[in-house]
Amino acid sequence: MIRKKAGAVFAILFILSTTVAFGQSPFELNVLEVETQISFDKVHQGSKFDLAIIVNVDEEFHINANQPTEEFLIPTEVTFDPVDRLSFGKVIYPDPHLVKFAFSDQPLAVYEKKFVIFAEVFLADDFPRGELELSGQLGYQACTDQNCYAPSEEPFSIKIDVVDAGVEIIPSNKDIFEQLEAHSQEEALDFTSDELRAKAVLEKGLPYAIIAFFLFGLALNLTPCVYPVIPITVGYFGSQSEKRKGSSFVSALFYVIGIAIIFSILGLISGLAGKQWGFLFQNPWFVITISLIILAMAASMFGAFEITVPSSLMNRFGGAREGVVGAFIMGLTVGVVIAPCAAGIIIGLVGLVAKLGIVAKGTLLFFIMGLGLGVPYLILATFSGLLNKIPKSGMWMVWVRKLFGVLLIGVALYFLAPQIKRVHDLQGYMFGILAIFGGLLLGFLDHAPGYTKNFKFGRAIFGILVLLFGIFMTHKAIHTEPPAIDWIHYQNETVEDLIAQDKPVIMDFYADWCAPCKQMDNETFKNDMVVNKTDAFTMLKVDCTSPNEDTKSLMKAFEVTGMPTFIFLNSQGEEIRELRAVGYVAYDSFLDKMEKALE
Repeated sequence: MIRKKAGAVFAILFILSTTVAFGQSPFELNVLEVETQISFDKVHQGSKFDLAIIVNVDEEFHINANQPTEEFLIPTEVTFDPVDRLSFGKVIYPDPHLVKFAFSDQPLAVYEKKFVIFAEVFLADDFPRGELELSGQLGYQACTDQNCYAPSEEPFSIKIDVVDAGVEIIPSNKDIFEQLEAHSQEEALDFTSDELRAKAVLEKGLPYAIIAFFLFGLALNLTPCVYPVIPITVGYFGSQSEKRKGSSFVSALFYVIGIAIIFSILGLISGLAGKQWGFLFQNPWFVITISLIILAMAASMFGAFEITVPSSLMNRFGGAREGVVGAFIMGLTVGVVIAPCAAGIIIGLVGLVAKLGIVAKGTLLFFIMGLGLGVPYLILATFSGLLNKIPKSGMWMVWVRKLFGVLLIGVALYFLAPQIKRVHDLQGYMFGILAIFGGLLLGFLDHAPGYTKNFKFGRAIFGILVLLFGIFMTHKAIHTEPPAIDWIHYQNETVEDLIAQDKPVIMDFYADWCAPCKQMDNETFKNDMVVNKTDAFTMLKVDCTSPNEDTKSLMKAFEVTGMPTFIFLNSQGEEIRELRAVGYVAYDSFLDKMEKALE
C-alpha cells in the first residue's frame, strides 16, 4: 500500500512538472480530433437515436480511460450542452488498453489511436421539427510515454434534421453502430480484468494470439507447481538410455503433445463449464490430491516403485511402440498435474471461452499454450538419456533421483502450507494426510519383488483401512466446527478491563503444543451445557505457545507453570483459588466449577 501511494505521488509530481516545463496544453499540440455521427439520416419526434463520438488520437499520444486504474488520473469524459425537451441516456465508453509506463508500478488503462464513444439521445414527443444542433465537450488528459499535460477539453457538435413520425428515415453509419451492438452484448457479460487482457490479445488477430499464448505457456514454467515435472521427465526418459537421440526426440515430442492435449481439454472443459480451474486450489481436497500425487512421485524417486506406463495399456499398442505411446501417456499424466498452475491471462481465456463461446479458437490457443509450456521438457526429455552415459552414472543417477525426491517433498509442502491456516485441527490434518499417503504407499504403490500373492492381498486390505482412516481424519480436521464459545484472546488486557462487564472471568492458559488443551477444545468446550453457561462469564484465552513479555508477566502474576491452567475470577477481579484447575477437566467437573463461581 505504501509503495502504491508513493507511486501515485510520484506520478502526480511527474504530471505537474512536465506540464509546467512544456508550458503547453494538448489542444495547442493537436493531440486529437473529434467528429460525430448519428444512427439515422433523420430522426423522428419522440424517438430515441444513438450518437457516435469518434476520437482520433495522434500516434505520439494516449489519453486516460473513462475509468482509470489509478485514482489520481483524470478520466476521459463526455459532457453535453443542455437542450430543452431532449435528454441523454447511457454513455458507453470503449474498453481501454492496459499499458505500462515508467511513472506507474501498474499498467494504466488508456485510449490510443481511434476509438468511438456512444451516447443515447431521447427526443420528447413535442420536440420541434427542424434543425437540431447537439454540442458538447470531450474532457481528457493527454500523455506521451515520457510526458503528461494539463487536462483539456475538445468541443464537438452535429446538426440533425428532426421530422415528424410520417417521414421515412434510413439507418446510417452501419459500420460504426455495429460496434455499439457488439459492445452492448459484451458489456452485459461483465468481463474481469484477466478476461479483458485475454480479449485484447485476441483482438489483435489469430497469428498474434498464437505467438502470445505460446509465450504465456513458456512463462508458466516459472511457477513453482510446475517444478515436479522436471524430476518426472528426467526419471522417465533417463531410464530409457538405450534409445538413440533421434528416437528420444520423437518420444519427447509425443510427451509434449500429450501435455498440450490434456491442457487444451482441461481448458475447454473449464471454459464450457464457466469455472476457472485456478479456483480448484481453494478446495482443500484438490490440494491434498495434488500433494499426494507429488509425494507418490517423491517415493518413486527414493525407489519405492518405478513410474511406468501400465502394462495393460502397453499390450494394447504393442511393445514395439512402447517409447512413443508410453511417452504420450506420460505426457497426459503430467499435464493433469501442471494444468492447474495457469493464472492471469490464461484464466482470462477460460472465461472468454465460457462467455463468448469461442470453442474452436479457445481449444487451439490452449493447445498452443500447452506446447509453449512443454518446450523445455522437449529439450530435457531428449537429452535425459545422456545422463546415464556419464562415467559411473549408476550411483550418481540414484543420488540425483533422491535429490529430486527431496525437492518434490518440498513442493508438496508448498501446496499444503497455505491450507494449514484454514484447518481447525492441525494435528488431525497432518496425521490424516500421512495416513492417506501411508495407505496408498504400503497397500498399493510398493512393487518391490518377493511379495507373495496372499501378502499382496493382505497389504491391500491394510492399505484400504489406513486410507479410509486418513480420509476420515482429514475430513474431520477440515470441517471441524469453529468454537461455539465467544473467547476473548489476550492482547495486553488488564484485570480491570476484564471485569468491566461486571461478570466473573474464566482464564484459559493454553499452548498449541499442549495435547490436553486440544482435548479441552474438542470435548469440554464443545459440550452444550458448558457453552450455554459461558454467557454468564467473560471467557479469556491466553496463548502461551511463544509468550511475549506481557504474557510472561500475566503468567507470573497468576503463578501459571503448566498447560492448560484454568483460573476463575469473581466479578471484582479476585481469583477464586479453590476453583483453579491444571490439566484436562471433564465437562461435568468444569460445569460444577462454573456454577460455584457464579455463586
